[in-house]
Parts: sequence; structure tokens; C-alpha cells
Amino acid sequence: MSMWVFVALLLLRCAPFHAEKTDVPENENQPNIWTEMKEVRDMMVELKVKMDLLIKENAGLVERLKISEAQLAELKNEKIATPKVAFSADLGHRGDLGPYNTEITLTFNNIFTNIGNSYNPTTGIFTAPVKGVYFFRFTVCGVQSSKSSGGFLYKNNEKIVAVGQWHNHNQHRYASNAAVLQLEVGDVVTMKLLPGYTIHDSVDNLSTFSGFLIYPLY
Repeated sequence: MSMWVFVALLLLRCAPFHAEKTDVPENENQPNIWTEMKEVRDMMVELKVKMDLLIKENAGLVERLKISEAQLAELKNEKIATPKVAFSADLGHRGDLGPYNTEITLTFNNIFTNIGNSYNPTTGIFTAPVKGVYFFRFTVCGVQSSKSSGGFLYKNNEKIVAVGQWHNHNQHRYASNAAVLQLEVGDVVTMKLLPGYTIHDSVDNLSTFSGFLIYPLY
């Protein structure tokens, strides 16, 4: 074999093999991994943004829940700490009281209710155990047609409200009045019979005095 034939065969052997081309471009049916990775990355970024928003909203809800729980606990503590105050009593006297030459404090000693024991049936004095707003109501009965009947509500030494029936009234006349008072701790409220007046009571509990705490003031 001549040198030239050997070289020709060697070149032919070393030449690259070219496959027959088709009309389908290379990798056309294969997924583009970079495009899919970009889509996944964008989706993860979007999910992170949503997750951050949810975390912030959840933190806000938790904080509001803590505040609500604290307020509820405070209300419970206030409810437990606030004294329960209510009383209602009848004069407990059979017949007429008065008239007298001097002013007297009426002692309603037939107790119906005395929650908190702030009303003293022996002295007729109600003492405010807590600063707050209180409601008081009273009814007086008179039967002596020739005498005036009535009652007077006092806060400390201040006359607040009064009721009365004067001379020449018919028998078994009634009068009532009420007041809402703001009291400090230790303020006292009493019912008094002024000089020249009478008040009547019987087994039917005709003359009464009542009061209760509406709400405390802090």
C-alpha cells in the first residue's frame, strides 16, 4: 500500500461522523430547566411575601388577644374587688312616731336586705364603703289627720330630698321620694323626722328606706 493510500484511509477514519439531520431541532421536545427554575423561584418569592403578611397578621391577632385577655382579667378582678351593697328596711315601729320637739334620726330596723352590712339598723345610718354612685328611695306613711307627716333624706348634714303631708289630710296618706348620690368612702346617709312631724308604721310595713350601689368610681 502506497503512502498516499495510507494517509487517505487514516483521514477517512479520523473524520467526524455526521448523523443524518431531521426536521426536529435539537432539544425542542425537552423541558427548559432554566425557565422552570425561574418560575419556581418566582413562586417561592410570592409565597414568602404571603407568608410574611400572614405572620404579621397573626402577630397582630395574638397581641389583640393578649390585650383582650388582660382587660377581661382586669374586669374580673374589679368585679371581685367591688363590694356588693344593697339594703332595704321597714321602720319596724307599730303606730305613730312623733311629733317631737327636736329632730330625730329614724331607725328602720326591720331588715329585708342588708348585703354588705353598710346599713346599721340600730343607728339608722348608712355608711358608704366605697366611692361611687348610689340610689336611695324611701316611703313614709301618716295617719293623723291633724298632724303633718313626712321624712327627710340627709347626706352627712345636708338635706337632700323630703316628702310630707301637712295638716288636715285624710288618713293613710303616703309620700315617696328618691335620689341618686355620689358618695365618698365614709359618707353617711340617714332618714330624719323633723320637729312637729309624725310617721306611721304597722305590720304591713308602710314606711320603708332602701338603697344600693349603682357602680363604683375609681
